[in-house]
Amino acid sequence: MKVVVIIPTYNEAENTAKMIPALADILPKVKDHEVQVLYVDDSSPDGTAQIVKDLQPKYKWLKLLINPQKDGLGAAYAAGMAYAMTELKADYLMEFDSDGQHPPEYIPQMIAKIDEGYDYVIGSRYISGGSIPKSWGFTRSFLSVVGNLVARTLLILPKVHDCTTGFKLARVKGFMDQFDFNTLISKQFAYKVQLLFYMVNKGAKVVEVPFAFAPRSSGESKIIKNEMKETLRVIFLLQLRNLKILKLFKFGAVGFAGYLVNASTLYLFTKLNFPSWAAWGLSTELAIVNNFVFNNIWTFKDQQISGLISLLAKFLQFNLTSSGGLLIQVAVGWITDILLGPGYRQIVLPLTIGFIVMPYNYLMYTFVIWRKKAPSSK
Repeated sequence: MKVVVIIPTYNEAENTAKMIPALADILPKVKDHEVQVLYVDDSSPDGTAQIVKDLQPKYKWLKLLINPQKDGLGAAYAAGMAYAMTELKADYLMEFDSDGQHPPEYIPQMIAKIDEGYDYVIGSRYISGGSIPKSWGFTRSFLSVVGNLVARTLLILPKVHDCTTGFKLARVKGFMDQFDFNTLISKQFAYKVQLLFYMVNKGAKVVEVPFAFAPRSSGESKIIKNEMKETLRVIFLLQLRNLKILKLFKFGAVGFAGYLVNASTLYLFTKLNFPSWAAWGLSTELAIVNNFVFNNIWTFKDQQISGLISLLAKFLQFNLTSSGGLLIQVAVGWITDILLGPGYRQIVLPLTIGFIVMPYNYLMYTFVIWRKKAPSSK
């Protein structure tokens, strides 16, 4: 198999001068597969492309594609993938950053998964053995973890632990060769969620390989640029095309109603001087009752639970699965009560529900409580 590692660049002269020799040390460790590296440079004014050109006579596996102008990370990958498939006859395409955050020593591990029959190999920061940089501050780490959780939930991909990684290896035949790059929703960082969604829904055999996401060695980090809105826009349009967005809207509406129940009763119990654990616990349980009733008769109407025994059994199961949300809210509420005081409860509550509890609940509701039954065979 021929694997083409695609590396988009713009003003990456310093990183490129370091990365190519590093790749030269690693690529001989790849067994039984041919590897080429394709730099896709968006006409960098700092001479990035010239560095690649100067090193091409030394490294025969080194290729270069120059885009006439900078048009975004997603557009650069799209151009590189199209070129790799048509001109380089790639069997697999690897997405790889030039800035050192994707350590090249993981490349042989990723490519080795080809021999195990996998179509899509994901470099994952959020499985055992993977990590994000310890040097990141709390805010950046929090946004990375929560952003990935939100993407994972809204894409409805519970088996994929890292939905926002840019380190991936995809099979061409039957998969990437059938992807229409004209349908790419985002030309920026958020392109990656669309390709992930496409590969999984195409039926790709997926595996995650843990890797330690490294701090950027130099230059301006792509992560600093706020791509959260763009990612949410892409996910919205993907789910709209996939006709799942209506259920997400219903779930959000029911969740908001549950929040109102939660907030109003929490306010009442606070005024009545209930203990902290009781105020948070009772108000959350009342919201759980609200969510079960309205999700059953509205959000998941196509899988509606009926019959007294079934309702009681599912309500018990609903409470058990929702206990995670209950524990999250009680724990966060108790800790913030100590750190900030009860006066901040109405600020803490929506943040806790929106960023942690709702993604958790949607996964539980979809894959446990109102899980679609497989058709019986006769």
